[in-house]
Formats: sequence, structure tokens, C-alpha cells
Amino acid sequence: MRLSGHNVIYKHAVRRVTRPRTGHVASLCGFHSTSNINSKSLADFRTIYERRDVNPNAKEIAILGGGITGLAAAWNLSTRTDAKITIYEKSDRLGGWVDSEVLDVNGGRILFEWGPRTLRPALGYGPGMATVDMLAELNIADEILPISKSSPAATNRYIYYPDHLVVMPGPVKSFWDIFRRLGALWTEPIFQGILSHVRSEPFVKIRDPKIQDESVGDFLTRRFGSDVTDNLASAFFHGIYAGDIYQLSARTLLPLFWYLETRHTDKELGILWQLLIETSSFFKKATFVPGRSIGAKDLRADIMSSPLNDAAMQIAILLQRSSVYTFKGGLGEITSSIEKALAENPNVTIQKSSPVNGVTFDKSTKQITVNGNNTDLKYDYVVSSLGPNTMLNFLGATKQHDSRKGSPPADVQQACHHSSSSASVMVVNLYYSNPSLIPASVRGFGYLIPRSVPFDSNPERALGVIFSSETSTPQGSSKESEKAQQRLIRRMESPGGNDAVAKKRATREMFIHERETGEGQDTAPGTKLTVMMGGHWWKGWQPEDLPSEDEAIEMAKALLKRHLGIDEAPEVAKARLNRDCIPQYPVGYREDMATIHRSLISEYQGRFKVAGPWWQGAVGFNDCIRKAREVAWAIQHGKDEMTGLEEYDRDEVWFLQNRDTGKLRLDRWYDE
Repeated sequence: MRLSGHNVIYKHAVRRVTRPRTGHVASLCGFHSTSNINSKSLADFRTIYERRDVNPNAKEIAILGGGITGLAAAWNLSTRTDAKITIYEKSDRLGGWVDSEVLDVNGGRILFEWGPRTLRPALGYGPGMATVDMLAELNIADEILPISKSSPAATNRYIYYPDHLVVMPGPVKSFWDIFRRLGALWTEPIFQGILSHVRSEPFVKIRDPKIQDESVGDFLTRRFGSDVTDNLASAFFHGIYAGDIYQLSARTLLPLFWYLETRHTDKELGILWQLLIETSSFFKKATFVPGRSIGAKDLRADIMSSPLNDAAMQIAILLQRSSVYTFKGGLGEITSSIEKALAENPNVTIQKSSPVNGVTFDKSTKQITVNGNNTDLKYDYVVSSLGPNTMLNFLGATKQHDSRKGSPPADVQQACHHSSSSASVMVVNLYYSNPSLIPASVRGFGYLIPRSVPFDSNPERALGVIFSSETSTPQGSSKESEKAQQRLIRRMESPGGNDAVAKKRATREMFIHERETGEGQDTAPGTKLTVMMGGHWWKGWQPEDLPSEDEAIEMAKALLKRHLGIDEAPEVAKARLNRDCIPQYPVGYREDMATIHRSLISEYQGRFKVAGPWWQGAVGFNDCIRKAREVAWAIQHGKDEMTGLEEYDRDEVWFLQNRDTGKLRLDRWYDE
């Protein structure tokens, strides 16, 4: 395949990773660490960035949607350009599904999360590097609450099957833990047949090359059998997407597995054997890296080498030691910090309670008109995190504005409608004053419930239960913090202790210990649990069929009594229905996105860009921040061939990274 036109971005990526690095590498996605923002004014902050190729046409920019994606896009644009930016948000608050609520209870306070609650570090080529850099820029590193890799939340994750909790394979801390987990593999019904399926997987016939996509359920059943799919995989996808694995896209959500199945058409090695050969420490010691992540390489290089990035480096080192992390004030700490910074910027206007009624494009002036609150304003660029159905309305309005009869082409309408499905989740947060409510034998992150659990064991149609207290408190003790302080004092008083390198190392060590042993989210002792219900189980239900908040609380308490034997009454119990909160990625999602990408190029000439869960094939917080940064970079540098969907209009590209040397190589060779 020749890399030209919209594939040129990967042509440059290949060249960058196959040539020796000289000087400062120009970033594909504009990732430049600027973690010393806390000591600079906004004007000084902007001078850190390369200004030679700032897009002169980007003077007025509209952001549609004030969730984490819109906020991150606005932040990146406001700190990298001089453009005037307007954020349109239909609700009366910013942050979207990110919502952290602090409540006063007897003995102190507690924090309830109503949306995402923890972040994975996802460093290296993962999307988490963009988050690290933004946290350093916002100067909120001191609020990070890391969850150690040795904590119960990291080592113990459960699935409820068929009528009890089963610990999943994972990190072990003792010989007893090894025996316990090995014993489960042989005795628990959920694992029956798994070894035979693993042995036979290399001999499964590969799919027909004509098949462009299939459901996660069908793909995994074909490769690993229905038991693995329904008992294990369905629980995993309940926890992330609240979705039906027989409706979700395998090519979108299992891209590496999808790629590996047909990686070698001349010999059938199987997916698991290929992973073992390429990634095992006994063989090639490599890691598969998707081409879409290559741009993050320069962010990582900047964090590790730039003299301006001490804060970002400290965060990265801290997170390397963590399984997941959150903030003392919840993930809302991030959105509120961005909102506060944007509100202080004279170039940014925030319009809450301002739904967008229409978007039209004038090809003669190359300006986009946004109608919000019945007021028309003109912009040079628009970044939208709104969904496909809204996008379809915008495309239709643009056609009418341009004096062209008819609606958007049938394939565009079909693509927008096909990829507009979403899942609603009822979240029930409960606080108990008993800090030992969960037995020590089952402490962990929580448990998920697969589709195969009988109805009698899950009439509430719950998706899973999170032991929220386990990720609300840092691991460690005040004694460890005191020891760290004593080590710092001794190091500073020793000969050479005032050396700049030694001082920086000691300060970094203190920063890490303070984060790992400091104050948590809650000051009141007790136990927090979160029950998630609904998702695809409630698909097609009418509003009147859904449980009320009071009914949901009673359902959650009944579930906890049946599954965990909890009879105690919670001191605080609250419920909230998050309607249409998780996009569902149907079979054929990539083709839909490619169709919409071409339509955006045709109708808006690259001036309308999209980001966020609807468009990136991933619902993760980190994914949203990275995609927001990518589209901001595209606007900053005038890359009008990029809409935020350009990756779907080409075949996936994969690299292999040697874990010892860090070098990358293309897993397949492409003609230039």
C-alpha cells in the first residue's frame, strides 16, 4: 500500500522512527512538555512552543461540548495559539460525565464518583502520556492519589460466577496466593475448558479475508470457545463498555487480536503463540504499538529529556509505580482545574446552558457559523465531541445553506445512524460506617458479572460492583513518610548532598512518598461501594420501565446481600441514571467513521474536527485527552486533511518496540 494523501502522516512516522534522532524531534501531535507553567504567566507559557508554523487562519475557534474532551481541546488551543475560543455546553456545568461529589457524614467527609473514578497510567506509547503532561501544566501533581501495584485493588479482581466471587489470574504476593490462584484454575467452573481452548487456538482456521469486521463475541467464540467468551470476556466488556459483546466491533475494540489473526496468511500460528513469541521475555522481548500511538513518542522523549519538565518527570515516575490513580478531590479535580484556568483566560468564552442548534459552512469564506442560544457566530474552526446524530443534522444544515437540494448522501446518513447507539448506566453509591464491611479474603478492586450468570443470581441486571474504598486511600503509612523525610535530611546534610542532581533525586523521592502515604479522598472511616446496573440489558426499555433512584438503591442493597452477605444499612445511599453515557461501537464502526471523515472533508474542507468517545473507538479518559491534543495540534499547524477520523480511512499500521533498546520497527513493510 502506498503511503500518500491522507496516509502521509504515517509516512513521516515511519521515517522518524527508522532514522537516528538528531536534535529536538518535531512532534507529530505537538506534544511538548511544559511542566513549569506554574512559574510562568500565560504569555510566557505560550513562548515555550514552536511558533513558526502556527496556522494564521485559526483566529476564532468553537468547541462544541464541555466535557473532558472539549475542555482538553480548549486548554491545548488556548496555550498554543492566540485564537479566540468559545466553548458551548448545553448543561449548566462543565465536565460532562466526570462528576465528583463531596458529602459530609458523621466523622468527616466522603467522596462519590458518578462517572469515571480512576485512570490507568498508560505511559510509554499509551494515551496516558498526554494526561501526564497536562497535569504538570495545570500544576495539580500534589493532588494525585496513586494506587500501588501491590495494593488489593491492583492484585485482586473478581468475577461473580455462577454464585460466588472468583479471583482472576494476576499479580501474586505470596506462595499462598500462587496456590490459591492455581487452585482456582483447576477447580472453579468459570475456568473449565479454558486450557483446552488455549491449546487448540493455534489450529483454528483464520477468517476469510473478505470479512472486514465481526462482533467481539463471534470473534472470541471462534478463536477461544463460548465458555471463555461468555464467562470471562463478557464480564470485562460489561465493566468498560456496559455493552453486549455480540454487538460490539472486534476490529475496533480488539485491534491487536484482529490484526494478529491474519498477520501470517502462509502459516497459522494462532494469536496467543504470536503474542508469546514476540512479547515474551524468553523470546523477542517486544511490545506491539499501534501506529496511531507513534505520535506520543515525542511527548515521552520531551518528558524524559527537556530541562523544563521536572514536574512531568516526577508524575511519570510516580505513575510507573502505580496500578491506577485518581485525585484527592476525585477526577473532577482535573476538569475543575481546566475550567478555572480557562475562565481566567481573556481569549476564552464559556457558554453554559447553550445547546448548539445548527452548524453551517460557507465555502466561499471558509467560515463556520454556529447557532447557539439563537445567536449566530462565525468561526474559522470547530471541534465537536457531540454524537453522530447531531453531526448528521449539521451536515444537512450545511447542504441547505449552500443552496444544494437534498440531504447528506445515503451512506453518510447510514453511517451516522449505525454508530449512534449508546448505553445508559444506573450508578448507585453507598457508604457504610463499618470500615471492615468487606472481608479481608475478598478485598480488591471489585467484581464484574458476566452475561452467563443465571437471572436468579442477577435479577437487577447489574454489570458489576466496585469496592470504591480501595481506590480512595493511598497505600503506605505515615511511618514510611517520616522515614522518607529523614532520608532526605540525611542526604542533604551529607557531603555532596547539595549537589543539584542529588537534590533533585531526593526531592523527587520525597514527592513520591508524600503522594503514596498522604491524605486520601475520605476523612471519615468506613466502606464505600458502587453498584452499576443496566447497560445493554436495558436496551429498548421505555423511560417508564427504568427503575427510579429509590428503586435502584433498594435493588443495589438486595444485590449486595445476595452476593456478599451484607445486611447492614448504608449511612448514605444515592443513585443516578447516566443516560446514553457510553457509546457502543457496532460491527462496521471503522467503515462508518471513514465515511464520515470523507464527508467532513467534502462539506467542511477540514475546518470541522471531531474528538471524544463517539469518534475515537475508545471511552477512556486518557484517550479523550490525547485525541483532544491531536486535533488541537492539527488546527495549530493548519492540517486541514485531519478531521480526527483520518486513521479510519486507511489500514491499521503496527510497530514492534524492543523493550531493551526502545527501538521501533514496522511490523509490516510499506512502499513509500
